[in-house]
Amino acid sequence: MKNKVYDYLTKPKTVKISTIIAFTVVSLALIIGYIIAAVFGTKGYNMLDNYISDMGNSEYTPFPYMRTIGNVISGPFFIRKQLMSQIQENQEKKPQIINLAFFGMLMIFLNMIVTGIIILDVNREIHVLFAIFAIVGGIISTISYGLVIIIYRTNIPHSIGVYMILIMPIIIILLVIGFPSYIFYEWVYLFSIYAWIILVCFYLFDKNR
Repeated sequence: MKNKVYDYLTKPKTVKISTIIAFTVVSLALIIGYIIAAVFGTKGYNMLDNYISDMGNSEYTPFPYMRTIGNVISGPFFIRKQLMSQIQENQEKKPQIINLAFFGMLMIFLNMIVTGIIILDVNREIHVLFAIFAIVGGIISTISYGLVIIIYRTNIPHSIGVYMILIMPIIIILLVIGFPSYIFYEWVYLFSIYAWIILVCFYLFDKNR
C-alpha cells in the first residue's frame, strides 16, 4: 500500500497536476485580490503605490483574505511538488547545488503559507519578516537553478538559465536606485519568479509528456 501511494505521488502526471492547481489558485487569488483592492478599495490600490502585502490590509481592500485563500491552498501543492522533485533528483544523483535551490524554493513556499495566514491585519511585523524570508528564498533558488541549467545538461534552454542568473542582480541594482519606486520592484520580483517557474515547468512537463 505504501509503495502504491509513493508511486502515485511521484508520477510525473500527478506532479504536473499539483503544479497546475497551485499556479491556477495562487494566480487567480492574486488577480482577483488586486481587482477587488483597485476597484472597491477606498485608497486607489495600484502597483506603484502599494505592496503586494497591502492586499491583506483592510485599509486598502474590503476583502483582505483573498491572498490568504490563494497562499494557503496553493502552498502545500507547491511544497509537495518540490519534495517529489527532490526525491527524484536524489535518486538520479544530481549536483549538490540543486539542494541549495531546493532549500530556496522551500523558503518561498513555506513563508508563502505563513504570510497568507498572518496577513497585515493580523500582525504586520511577523508578516513582513516572513515576506523577507520568502524574497531571500526566491533569490537563492533563482540563481541556483539558473546555474544548474547553465552548467549541467538539462532539457531547459541555456537562455532561461542566463535570465535566472541575471534577473535578480538587475532587480537588486534597480531597487537600490529606487526608480520609479521600491514598491514597484516587489511586483517586478514576483513576476520574474513566476516567469522562470512557468518556463521551467513547461519544458520539464514537455519532457515527461
